Amino acid sequence: KGLVTIKGTFKDSQHQQLIGIVKNTEEKEKREHPLSRIMAIESQPEGLVITTTDTHLPRRIGEELKHAYHGELEFHYDQGEQFVRVTWTR
Repeated sequence: KGLVTIKGTFKDSQHQQLIGIVKNTEEKEKREHPLSRIMAIESQPEGLVITTTDTHLPRRIGEELKHAYHGELEFHYDQGEQFVRVTWTR
């Protein structure tokens, strides 16, 4: 499993564009890894939080966000790399 947290004021002004990148990335990832799915997209106090079924999709979402909009990207692996937390800030 994995989590992507989108932080910063950019997520408020560009919400629809960010969600578009997230959904497009999920579609691309599903072609290679059919079980890769977004389970939830929620606005929480820490930012926009995306929960996924695997560890590949959060990394790819983070990389796509950084490629499109730059910003800061961080990866944290837990539990022997069975869980990843990706944080993108702009």
